[in-house]
Amino acid sequence: MKVVIAYPEKWETRPQEDVARYNEKLRAINPKAEIVIAPYDESEELRVLRGKPPYDAARSLAPTLTDAQRAAYAEADVILTLNLPFDMDQWAPKLRWVQSIGAGVAQLQSAGLEINNVTLTNAAGTASAPIAEFVLARLLEHWKLLPLYAGMQRDQNWTPTYGRDLSGSTLGIVGHGAIGAAVAQRAKALGMHVLATKRTVTPDLKDPFVDRFFSFTDFTGLLAEADAVVLAAPESAETLNLFNAKTFAAMKKGAFFVNVARGSLVNEDDLIQALRSGHLAAAAIDVASVEPLPVGNPLWNAPNIRISPHSAATVARYFHAVWDLFLDNMERYQRGEKLRNVQSSAYVG
Repeated sequence: MKVVIAYPEKWETRPQEDVARYNEKLRAINPKAEIVIAPYDESEELRVLRGKPPYDAARSLAPTLTDAQRAAYAEADVILTLNLPFDMDQWAPKLRWVQSIGAGVAQLQSAGLEINNVTLTNAAGTASAPIAEFVLARLLEHWKLLPLYAGMQRDQNWTPTYGRDLSGSTLGIVGHGAIGAAVAQRAKALGMHVLATKRTVTPDLKDPFVDRFFSFTDFTGLLAEADAVVLAAPESAETLNLFNAKTFAAMKKGAFFVNVARGSLVNEDDLIQALRSGHLAAAAIDVASVEPLPVGNPLWNAPNIRISPHSAATVARYFHAVWDLFLDNMERYQRGEKLRNVQSSAYVG
């Protein structure tokens, strides 16, 4: 079995001794596993374009493959990566499984994996804890008036001014996946009333940290009740521009909006208008429809917005978690079992 590691080496955060230890674990699972390092990267601009058909513009920006990349793909059985070139059905005829190092895989669904029935698995859950912490940090920052207090300190202004309680407030989570569930757990620990969406709501659907579930296809009731809304849904054809003028209008006046999903899920002009009108009190976004967010983009100067450069996750232990998932899936792959986090295509053992 040839296993190609295609994410750039500069991204690797594990110490070299840990890299060696994980490689040995992989070889213990399959003694015939040959690990090939063949980094492939794409710009953030291209990665965003790869998530939105048609792909003509993306193809024009795609890098030319090196001889080493072509040779690695030609013999690859399994690939661990964030990005892949177009036409993988031609470059990698032996490929059976791709493990993404990210939770979002929209950029990989234009690689042609479905043509040869290649299984695609994502890394959902590997960054859920730090992202959930980031969401709560933004909530606390906004409702506890931390930026205001920083300004008052600079001005040496001692005027008692008070924020609001998280406890007793209602949090709406759009997208109850690994990240949404982690946010719910932490919000409930702070005494919040938690609402969440799920693709399918059944009578037996339970989460001890969610007070009530709403169907993903009809969650206006959640928006109307929530004091703050967190968007954590995956990127897909049905979620493009999910939050728009109509969605923002359905939210409670004075609500706080946080996006840790993808920028494509939000109509950014409508978000700016909802902030300017005062219907939304504030927003915090970690993602944008175009990344890096261009200089001069009106989002930068929208009122009461907090912007971070797609950095809600942390990197210190990220690749440890990714490799733990990858090795667990490798064991399942060897046994012919269904893999974790299958995104598309039926698994063929």
